[in-house]
Amino acid sequence: MITSAVITGGGASLGAALRAPWQALRKRTDGVVIPSQEGGTLGVGVILFLSVLEIVLVDLMLSAPWSRLLALTAGCAAAYTMVGFAVALSSYPHRIANGTLTVSYGASFHARVPMGLIREVTTRRTVADQRRTAVVKDGVLSVPVMSTSNLVLKLHKPVRVEAGTIVGTAGEIHIHVLDAPGALKAVREVLEGRTVEGTPKPAAPATSPAPVPARLRRLRWAGLAVLLIEILLVTTGLLDWRIAAGILVVTEGTLTILGLVFGAAFISQYRRLRRTGWGRRAAFKAAFFALLPPPVAQMVRHELSVWGILALAVTFRTQAQPGDTRLGRVGIGGPAAALAVLLAAAGVSLLVGVAVIPLTLVGSIALLYAAAAAAAFALTGRVRPHTVTTERIVLRWGTHQSMDIPLKTMAGVETAATSEAVPSPSGFRVPGRAPEALVLQLGEPAQAPVRMGITRPVTSVVVPLSDARTARAAVAEHRGEASPWRH
Repeated sequence: MITSAVITGGGASLGAALRAPWQALRKRTDGVVIPSQEGGTLGVGVILFLSVLEIVLVDLMLSAPWSRLLALTAGCAAAYTMVGFAVALSSYPHRIANGTLTVSYGASFHARVPMGLIREVTTRRTVADQRRTAVVKDGVLSVPVMSTSNLVLKLHKPVRVEAGTIVGTAGEIHIHVLDAPGALKAVREVLEGRTVEGTPKPAAPATSPAPVPARLRRLRWAGLAVLLIEILLVTTGLLDWRIAAGILVVTEGTLTILGLVFGAAFISQYRRLRRTGWGRRAAFKAAFFALLPPPVAQMVRHELSVWGILALAVTFRTQAQPGDTRLGRVGIGGPAAALAVLLAAAGVSLLVGVAVIPLTLVGSIALLYAAAAAAAFALTGRVRPHTVTTERIVLRWGTHQSMDIPLKTMAGVETAATSEAVPSPSGFRVPGRAPEALVLQLGEPAQAPVRMGITRPVTSVVVPLSDARTARAAVAEHRGEASPWRH
């Protein structure tokens, strides 16, 4: 029997968006918090930058004082509203309180699910092609983030869903959370009565090994935003030199203060990681990247990795440590190497064959950098091999992506043709091309990188290799022949 109107909620709410910035400043003390998205700092920065630009340009085009005041008021109101919708993505997480799980997508959607309806909760990655924030389809209420969900709530029976314009019948609910294992544990503990809902128990995102204080996460984009506004106001001539000089002093002072704050935070993070047993290099990198906005951190990682790969290739070294056994052999990527040669030749020809002017100099630098990046991609397979030791398997791909799998968590290892080795919804396929593949079955979930430093739990991994049988024998040798693997 289908119960009518058991899951209720609402759609986009202007009031929720207007309250979001204030909601972000105060901390609620009720319920169990399950974060679903990273903070919308990038979106907020872009919105504020464009809003300031728009307000200045409109002000220059208007002459009447009342029209300029009206335009300023309208611009500030629109900017605040858009900022509210962006901030709401992190201000309204999923929350368990008063026997109800509130599934939220910022200020755009929310649904109240009574905990008594939930029969089972599991982690499973699903990809949806829906264009709406939430949708009920084939008996599933899906509320993904970037078309991806990773937590599945199975209900005791199909129930009626009435949340704004979302109406239908659902027996499962698919949502996205930042830390799927933590959210799974939190929901199960509430279902089993082992967590007091009045005491917040946040499921912290697994995007960084060293959690960054909330106040510093909000300041990640502050320096870049201040610098961009300064450049805009000075270079466009909107301000005379005296006002520009004053703004320069203020902004440079602000950037200096931010630098001191982040410097102290970096030292604190580094020392904390060192006390927990991290090596110097790993602790330095983790503390540094934790203080950068995720998109900027990815860009910096990529740039450093490109030149690091080239440096290792020139010195005939790899990222494999002494005593590691390589899994398979990977040569130089032919297409990428050919592209690197062509780009390098074009860059040198442009610099030598044409008069050295700013335009040709910039073009030559861009071509030579593209050649270096292509060369790094061509050498990445040789410099960054998959390896196995007596304790773990380290899978590497791209310029900086990697995955660490402890051998004690492995339940089985198989070989298969790459075309036949299709990963399950809870599995992960390592990027790469090879005729064979090593299929690793895990007894405990491992974290696989997805995007922007975010990871998801997987229970199987497909690794394309040139010689999967030899790789399987190497893994068996390090793990021990007595392991109960499937043959």
